[in-house]
Amino acid sequence: MSNSQPDLELDVIVRPITGDPVRGDQWAVFVGRDKRVELANQQSAMMFARLLADLQQRRVWVCDDACGDLMPIDHSHIRGCSCC
Repeated sequence: MSNSQPDLELDVIVRPITGDPVRGDQWAVFVGRDKRVELANQQSAMMFARLLADLQQRRVWVCDDACGDLMPIDHSHIRGCSCC
């Protein structure tokens, strides 16, 4: 597994999704090209991605800009609750 480029078939990827007028913007979590969930905010999406990546033993990448660049995320910086 390369540390410099995402594996677009296996890594966990978090992307923003422009929402509809009712739900607003959402964040989607993918494993490769397979969308697993849409969540209401980036923090929730990152927590879900961290858990999923731990289970899959993969890295987490996030796309948070309009050009679509993926940036690796260090799992130790994703906090989900006061116990971790």
